Amino acid sequence: MKKKLPLSCLLFMLILLLTACGRKAEITIHDGTVNTKVEVSLPKTVDEILKEAEISVAEKDEVNPSGGTELQEAAEITIRRRWKLTITTDGSDTKEVEILSGSTVKDVLEKEGITPAENQSLNVKEEDPVQEGMTIEITTSNGVTVVHDGKIEKIEFGVGTVGDVLERMNISLGAEDTVTPEKTEAVKNGTKIVIARVTYEEVTTSDTIPYETIRKDDNSLEKGKEKTEVEGVVGEKTTTYRVKKVDGKEESREEKNSEVIKPPVNEVILVGTKQGRYEVSRVAVPNCADGSHGYYEITYSDGSVEYVEY
Repeated sequence: MKKKLPLSCLLFMLILLLTACGRKAEITIHDGTVNTKVEVSLPKTVDEILKEAEISVAEKDEVNPSGGTELQEAAEITIRRRWKLTITTDGSDTKEVEILSGSTVKDVLEKEGITPAENQSLNVKEEDPVQEGMTIEITTSNGVTVVHDGKIEKIEFGVGTVGDVLERMNISLGAEDTVTPEKTEAVKNGTKIVIARVTYEEVTTSDTIPYETIRKDDNSLEKGKEKTEVEGVVGEKTTTYRVKKVDGKEESREEKNSEVIKPPVNEVILVGTKQGRYEVSRVAVPNCADGSHGYYEITYSDGSVEYVEY
C-alpha cells in the first residue's frame, strides 16, 4: 500500500513547478513588414525568445532591445535588417547600398549624399519605406528644343546624345543634311538642336547675248564720215544650273549646260578713209607796181587752180 504525501509537500512541489515554468507573456516581434506574436515563459533574454520563435538574426542586423536583454513582462522586439538596395541614375550609373529596414527612400538618399536636381525624378516616393532588393531609379529630364523642317519642337529627354534625341523623334538625316550640335554631343537641359536640310534642283534661265560692234575702213567714204552697214541684233541663250538650297534658301549654283537659242548679229560700221580736195601748193605773185599787193596761185589735189588776192 502506497503512502500518501502530506498536503504541505504537495503545495511545496506545486510552487516549485510554477517557479520553474515561469510566467506566461505575449511578445510581439517586428521584423520589417512582418509582425510575429509569440507566447513565452518569462523571464527570458531577447536572444532566447527569438530562437524560440525560430527567427534568426544576422550579425549586421540591429535588435532592440539588444539580444542579451532579459525580459520580465510582455514587450515588443524590433529587428532592423541590413538590407541591400540598388540606386541607378539614368539607367547606367548603378550603385549598391545597404541600409536598415524601417528606413525610407529619403533616408537612403540622405545616407548616400544624393539630392535629386529639379529636372530629376524618382520611380518611388521619398516617404516610401524601403524593401529588400529595392531599386531606386533617378531619371534626369532635360528640356530639349529641336528646330527642323520648318518646325520648332520641345521635348523632355533624359541622358543621351543629340543622335539619341533624333532617333526618339524619328528624324532622319539626308547625306548632306547638317545637325548642330553634332550627333555625338550629350544633351543638357536647354540644348537647342538645329537641323539644316540640303536639297538640289535644276533651274533654267534665259539670257540675252550682246552683239559686238565692228568698225571697217571704207575708202569710198570721205574721211570723217561713218555709215552703218549691218544693224546689230542681240542674241538669246538658255543656261541650266544645279542649285544647292539649305532649308529652301539658295546657297550656291553650278552651271550644267548652256544653249544658244539665237546667235547675236554683230553691228558693222563703215569708217570713211577717202581724202577730200586739199591744197597742194600756194605761190605768191606780187603786183609789179607795188610789191606789197598781189595774189596767190593755189593748186589743189584735184588739179584745180585758184587765185586769191593778198
